[in-house]
Amino acid sequence: MRRFIPLFLIVALPLMLVGCVSMALPKVSARHGGEAARPPLETAGLTRQSWEAGQADLRTAFEAEVYGAWPEAGQARILDHTVVDTAAYDGAGRIEEYTLDLAGAQTHLATVLPVAADGPVPVVVMQMFCGNHAALGWHDGVSGPVTDRAPDCAPSGFSSWATRQVFGRHIMEPPVAEILAHGYALAFIYAGDIVPDSAAAADEALDELSADVQTGAIAAWAWAYSRVIDVLEADDRYDPQRMAVWGHSRNGKSALLAAAFDPRIDLVIAHQAGTGGTTLTRSDAGESVAQITQAYPYWFNDRFATYAGREEEIPVDQHQLIGLMAPRPLLIGGAWRDQWSDPGGSWRAARGANPVYALYGSEGLEQDGLGAFEPEADIAVFMRRGLHGVNAADWRHFLAFLDAHFGAGE
Repeated sequence: MRRFIPLFLIVALPLMLVGCVSMALPKVSARHGGEAARPPLETAGLTRQSWEAGQADLRTAFEAEVYGAWPEAGQARILDHTVVDTAAYDGAGRIEEYTLDLAGAQTHLATVLPVAADGPVPVVVMQMFCGNHAALGWHDGVSGPVTDRAPDCAPSGFSSWATRQVFGRHIMEPPVAEILAHGYALAFIYAGDIVPDSAAAADEALDELSADVQTGAIAAWAWAYSRVIDVLEADDRYDPQRMAVWGHSRNGKSALLAAAFDPRIDLVIAHQAGTGGTTLTRSDAGESVAQITQAYPYWFNDRFATYAGREEEIPVDQHQLIGLMAPRPLLIGGAWRDQWSDPGGSWRAARGANPVYALYGSEGLEQDGLGAFEPEADIAVFMRRGLHGVNAADWRHFLAFLDAHFGAGE
């Protein structure tokens, strides 16, 4: 009997820890406390013409103050294209793989097309933490990351099980069969092949990507979303008017930035994207500029770190970045115990972008506070129970938003 006690503790400890942490953390308020986004975009002289005339300068300001330069390297170059499986997911999906050259960095793009599709299909481009092979359930023939600095994501075992318990069942692998049933294609790229999420390796990769000016990893990963669009828009099986990007946490930051710089992206799902993503930099909640730049200095340019403790002085904020993607739909996801991502700051950033959405005849964010999810709105915020991660409840919201705006669904 005694030999089973350590095993029980090993299995139970992660579950107990997650439960205790969730109970101990304060719950995010459903109201939208905090100051409104600044500078306000609703000014007497704001017109659609004046807004669009100033977009290039605003993008340049975000490059200079936060993200570093958008890489100027050219389009993706296809080195190889293979069909992996024509009847995956019980015959519902066709898996293909591309080997790409992105400014000298080699990576793989994995796509899954719904077999039952009639005509060009909407597609969701995703960056995952564990690579394409994990995202597709370690399917035979799907390549893992090229870099040797990727996380060690095993298909089974205690580490894999514990990761799913802490961060949700879909942190590694989305519900592909369910997504295919809704009529969406999927495209996966592991952006760590372009710039590893490692301080030791990121600087060298960033220098190779953009030698003349400083580029941060968030900008490089955003650029990788655009390079996937290069491939997809050249293939008439994909609908060029229904191309979405999805990202969780740091990938959510990159997804939003990609849409702000690339008008070909038609919809964004930025889940728990936090500081440097959907939430206001001028916020007294969540991760501070000092904390994020000390932990991940290579994510941003050097100047962003200088605003630590003096966030009021930064000349741009995230409601303006959201404004740069208007009037395209944006879904912001959050969790009631995920204070670190500052859902309230994201709500205020989204509300601050409303004057720009109004220029295009859209009401933008319509909901009052965090509690009422409205998937038909052009900007929507949803909240679910729990902590930072990706689970089945998240995907119910993601699919509801996609169905509302892309007209697909079961």
